[in-house]
Amino acid sequence: MIAAGLSAQENPTELLRRLQAKVASSLDHLPRYMCTETVDRKVYEPDVYNAGTSCDESPRKGPKIHLTTSDRLRLDVGIASTMEMYSWVGEGRFSNRDLFYLVDEGAISNGTYGAFLSAIFQGEDANFTYEGESTEHGRTIAEFGFSVPHEKSHYLYGKDEHRIVTGYDGTFAVDVQTSDLVRLTVRTSGLPPETSACYASTDLTYARVRLQGFDFLLPSEARLKILHTDGAISENRTAFSNCHEFLGEAKLSFDQAEAGAPHSATVPSLEIPPGLPFRVALTESIDPATAATGDPIKAKLITPIESSGKVLVPKGAAVSVRIVRIRHYYKGSEAYVAMDITVESVRVAGTPVDLHAAPEQPAGFSKGPNGALVKRIDMGTLRVMEKHAASFVFHDARRPGKIPSGLESKWVTVALDPSPVPGK
Repeated sequence: MIAAGLSAQENPTELLRRLQAKVASSLDHLPRYMCTETVDRKVYEPDVYNAGTSCDESPRKGPKIHLTTSDRLRLDVGIASTMEMYSWVGEGRFSNRDLFYLVDEGAISNGTYGAFLSAIFQGEDANFTYEGESTEHGRTIAEFGFSVPHEKSHYLYGKDEHRIVTGYDGTFAVDVQTSDLVRLTVRTSGLPPETSACYASTDLTYARVRLQGFDFLLPSEARLKILHTDGAISENRTAFSNCHEFLGEAKLSFDQAEAGAPHSATVPSLEIPPGLPFRVALTESIDPATAATGDPIKAKLITPIESSGKVLVPKGAAVSVRIVRIRHYYKGSEAYVAMDITVESVRVAGTPVDLHAAPEQPAGFSKGPNGALVKRIDMGTLRVMEKHAASFVFHDARRPGKIPSGLESKWVTVALDPSPVPGK
């Protein structure tokens, strides 16, 4: 007897086959396209630290937790087949930089655009089960389960030396009438201790997007949850917007450029040597409630860039600045925002010129008559120093308000670093 709700002309196997055919057609014919990806991240930690937290505990039985940090990322992602390429929003060019090179701290994931669909519905590795059906918003939804064992899995979890292959399972929902995928949940098997995590789960919601006159299946939202072995929980919500195909006249490029290569046009006759100091002021305010890592910010030179008495770039020239971190920290009733920025380019005669610079640091430590340090020097974290970023901290962050324009920072030009290795 056929499961209730499915018509007498079909059964779960036929519905699954139609879904597989739709997914395959969507992946095989999908044009090159790009989306803007906004990731809201939150980290919750136990009220009381307990080194013995069990990965078997359910959320209701686990330790009480509280929000400790939150931040937002904004990136552009280009998709060709199931390959994903990332850049900061508005950079205008994709290179072979790995996502984990751009975002080198906190929870982040890739593969949401096509890798999961390809692995589950186009391979021979997944085993399926039919779980029944329900009615949602007036439509009949069929629920299926799946599992992929470790020995057949290509799911990578972790980073660098702690990256491991894990098995995974999950569920997905199908619209019975249209055979469209509605949502997909993927959960890893239990993770080994070296990952410092119990498991990770990803929930994807899908919708049809029209490209080149055809409808394609694309994710509209993704939620990632990681339960850590110390009881902490990382939660990411990713929203996808402005998805559109690449046109022939588009300035965006899929060229496999060297990672770290300049992204803006340059003026060949202008060379800005290292060791030249200058100051920058923001010319727009920043709202910490909506700002994201990756956002470009407008600024200007408030001192000229000079070399041997010659003005290379005049005072007032427009400078492009980018936020490379903006994170909220919560501790009891207190809250503060930490923000790091880098300078990217300066406009000279209407043309953007790459500007390689690091925050100006004092030449030495000031000492008193007895050799005691008389002035503290804030150097920032090693990560900030490696990224040549300037750091700012804003207290009383629970009060609504913006970081005003006019925020100043001191910089010095530096030599261009050798191209970093993607993913390192």
